[in-house]
Amino acid sequence: MKIGSYELKIALRFLIKGKNQTILILLGIAVGVAVQFFLSSLISGLQISLIQSTVGNSSHIRVLPSDNVPLPLNPSNDKLKASRAPLYSERSEILSWQEYLEYFRKIAGVTAAAAVIDGSGSVERGSAAIPVLIKGVVPEDGFKIYKVLNNLVSGSVNISGDDVLIGKVLSERFVLGPGDRFFLRGSQGNGLVCAIRGVFDLGSDAANNIVFMRLDRARDLFGLNGVSAVEVQIADVFSADRIVSENKGSFSRVKLESWQEKNRQLLAALRSQSSSSDIINFFVLFSITLGIASVLGISAMQKSRQLGILKAMGTTDLSAALIFLFQGCILGIFGALLGISMGFGLVSLFENSVGRMLTFSFDVSLSKILSPAILAIIASAVAAVLPARRAAKLSPIEVIRYG
Repeated sequence: MKIGSYELKIALRFLIKGKNQTILILLGIAVGVAVQFFLSSLISGLQISLIQSTVGNSSHIRVLPSDNVPLPLNPSNDKLKASRAPLYSERSEILSWQEYLEYFRKIAGVTAAAAVIDGSGSVERGSAAIPVLIKGVVPEDGFKIYKVLNNLVSGSVNISGDDVLIGKVLSERFVLGPGDRFFLRGSQGNGLVCAIRGVFDLGSDAANNIVFMRLDRARDLFGLNGVSAVEVQIADVFSADRIVSENKGSFSRVKLESWQEKNRQLLAALRSQSSSSDIINFFVLFSITLGIASVLGISAMQKSRQLGILKAMGTTDLSAALIFLFQGCILGIFGALLGISMGFGLVSLFENSVGRMLTFSFDVSLSKILSPAILAIIASAVAAVLPARRAAKLSPIEVIRYG
């Protein structure tokens, strides 16, 4: 007989004979796995949705004009130098933006880079005026970052001359659509009559308050020679800070800013969610481990006479220990499989009960499925160690003599 097959048969026989205990511990493991699977999928899906709504349709890294610190008016006058603090004045544009654009396009992980002109203004029609953010872009670059093509409601993205794209909120407030015209006034007072080429919906009121126009027309509107910023989008949004820190020392005339710098509160909230999920998962696993250890410990005491007889018949200490280790692994494997099924049931039940009110999707990825299952199997195996050691140390003579 192969090593392990004998012990496996005895382990299965013990589990079947104590079927009530077996069913209870299987249900305990299954509920634990289902709770972990449901919570991790829920929190991960919520986090993905929050990140997507925050930075999914925008830039992850921005190259901005550097802060300029002018020298004191009279450097030789120590009293004046001490009394007058330097005034910070931020430059309004980047003149050599092409070199930054090409530089970031060569960095691994960058999916899109675009030169933009940002400015404030207002859309005027009749006596009504609504403040908007005006963004000048090269369409093939800027629209890739903001996913305009994927979020186009009506019209086309092919803008030329004084054509613009407007957000859904602005379109509904002014009852405007493709082919309509309005007057766009810049922050400096000048303006132009624009023709709407298309309407987009980026998912938030703030993003839908943008008016996209061609870069050269925005430059004329705001009187700039360069651009306001170079915006970069990357595949892994959480690597933005790393890319900024690695490339910050390469530039002296501009500053780099990641989306994390502007969203510290959001990241803190996400970390708190992850920490709370980890704490819950730990205590669930701890409960599973204690439950299995208790059940198998009681089983070891109940089966001590049978074990004593088996040892008297030639069963080794290792074989006696393996019987309980196999019981732990069997309970873990079948409990994990049952728990995964229950987890899918919980996800489906939650989605059906909430229905259209659900604004995010569960992250039912392979890692979310396997992680709680593997941890439950490991916890079950660990929980079986103490009963296995007790079985290995069992003396057949004492058990048979004293019962």
